[in-house]
Amino acid sequence: MAECLAARLAAQEDQIHLLTREISTLRDGLCRGLDAVGAGVVTPELETLRTENEKLKYRLLHLRRGLQAELELEEAQGRRQPGAKWDTAPGKSTGKDQQRNNRADNKVATPDTKSGDKNKKEKKQEKGPGDGGAKELKPWPTYINERLSLYEELKRESDALLAQKAAHSKPITVELPDGRKMAGKAWVTTPYQLASDISQGLADNAVISRVNGELWDLDRPLEQDCSLEILRFDNEDAQAVYWHSSAHILGEAMERFYGGCLCYGPPIENGFYYDMFLDGQKGVSSTEFGDLEGLCKNVVKEKQPFERLEISKETLLKMFKYNKFKCRILNEKVTTPTTTVYRCGPLIDLCRGPHVRHTGKIKAMKIYKNSSTYWEGRSDMETLQRIYGISFPDSKMLKDLMFSHRPRSWRELPLRLADFGVLHRNELSGTLTGLTRVRRFQQDDAHIFCTMEQIESEMKGCLDFLRCVYDVFGFSFQLHLSTRPEKYLGDISVWNQAEKVNQIDIKIKDAIGRYHQCATIQLDFQLPIRFNLTFVGKDGDDKVRPVIIHRAILGSVERMIAILTENYAGKWPLWISPRQVMVVPVNPSLEDYAKMVCKQFTEAGFMADADLDSGCLLNKKIRNAQLAQYNFILVVGEKEKMTNSVNVRTRDNKVHGELSVAEVLARLTLLKQSRCRSAEEEF
Repeated sequence: MAECLAARLAAQEDQIHLLTREISTLRDGLCRGLDAVGAGVVTPELETLRTENEKLKYRLLHLRRGLQAELELEEAQGRRQPGAKWDTAPGKSTGKDQQRNNRADNKVATPDTKSGDKNKKEKKQEKGPGDGGAKELKPWPTYINERLSLYEELKRESDALLAQKAAHSKPITVELPDGRKMAGKAWVTTPYQLASDISQGLADNAVISRVNGELWDLDRPLEQDCSLEILRFDNEDAQAVYWHSSAHILGEAMERFYGGCLCYGPPIENGFYYDMFLDGQKGVSSTEFGDLEGLCKNVVKEKQPFERLEISKETLLKMFKYNKFKCRILNEKVTTPTTTVYRCGPLIDLCRGPHVRHTGKIKAMKIYKNSSTYWEGRSDMETLQRIYGISFPDSKMLKDLMFSHRPRSWRELPLRLADFGVLHRNELSGTLTGLTRVRRFQQDDAHIFCTMEQIESEMKGCLDFLRCVYDVFGFSFQLHLSTRPEKYLGDISVWNQAEKVNQIDIKIKDAIGRYHQCATIQLDFQLPIRFNLTFVGKDGDDKVRPVIIHRAILGSVERMIAILTENYAGKWPLWISPRQVMVVPVNPSLEDYAKMVCKQFTEAGFMADADLDSGCLLNKKIRNAQLAQYNFILVVGEKEKMTNSVNVRTRDNKVHGELSVAEVLARLTLLKQSRCRSAEEEF
């Protein structure tokens, strides 16, 4: 360890001395240039020298900070007690030591850093890279930090150059698809900014942009007068970009989980894949998909921005020296002096791009299979591990993929697919109201794929299901019919045939008279067209479009819970009540029997409690249970103990008398299973 530190310190000192001499030389040249041409004239050569001087000063500052960090680290290690105990053998560092060294290389505190901020940063850094609950390598492979260090240095130089261009920016004109023109500034204005000026909804739903016919990052500044088109996920090019960005998320997870060498990671017709070379390691197992998906979810949650950087071929060969496959690509396929890389989090990969703005744009992502393959499909080359995935901006689209992943026949229809999925909506903060309107909610979502002839029977089945569910809760509801919109998609004949049952919104009334839309039944003719869903009809035509029926009965579960809470005002029916049974002993000597009875009901699946407060009299205990809205109150005394029975009464103080524990269990189980709304009366 000491030898490595000494070598690095010596190298950095040499670089500092060299840069100092270069800066002095440049300063002398600048002075001579000013004397020769006069103080009022600035030539292009002089401007170039000034720019290079600023870059060298920045690099000198960076190296000095790195040197100081190395000295502090060496000093901290020198202060360790000679007799300190180590968990590992001499010469080996633990994972935490390696992570600490990595942080020292990448996070450097300047001398003027405030102590409070420094302590705060150190506490945050103690978690180490990748701490997010999912399994991964700790520490990360060493090439990740080396790659990041070189990238960050190059990125600073690129940002300085971009800032210089932005300082001399010129006005530009951007033409939209509808002919409108918007003003912007070269090297400053981005497609995302223009989309936000048009509509924030358009900007939020945008996947990528097209500038002068070329796909363009949303956060990449425009360079000149151009035409601009904002693309959403329903565009094929946008889907390819979306899945390409998803592949980078998978690639980051694979590096952090396996530590191998990434190869190719392109989008394909339905999703994406990534190849990795695992030298001397076992292959990929499907049992590891859950861990990989967990890492992908963490990456998505972090909203890591996609950064584009153009780098020379020689520098890239140095950056990817650990990966012989990337070096092959650079040597064999890159014919230009420079090419681009993209970064998201710790992943830096060769890529033409473009990509989505950040990893948080990938909403629903699933890894579904893996296989082995050869490098570039040649059997005489290395064996690679390939992992396939699929992603969408909405989990609903996964059902469309499930329908289209293989050819379908009319004999398979209707095909009913349902899931209890989590949905996210970017609701404005002012519209959020308790549980009735939230940003993250669960929905009992279902999609029914059927033929035109099956629409009537399927709609009738949905309505029957709706009546059955709402009758259990005791709700009355209203049906609201929607008709064909002015801007419709699909054949007019199909719309005319189905317009009478286009969309039905179901609204229920809560306890204070407010109406809430919960359930919905909707015919969808657009998604089958957009996702090119087809099936083979009775006549052999393999291009017949199905009809999709979207069906949600409860709708938002959170909203339904809020409505039920207000509607029942605490008096929940037995089958859904959080307080079903209270066992009340007559005196403290019967507490053991009360506990035994309570245990029997708990083991039978009831929410049961026992009131063992010796400071309350019997009537007080019964009254407390009634105020807490326990459906049934079971009083036990000496007589009940001798006969293994209980004395049953309800929260409405209706007394049913003495019954055996077994009989009470049987009756309550039957009432619970039948979801009886008035179990206290029916008992």
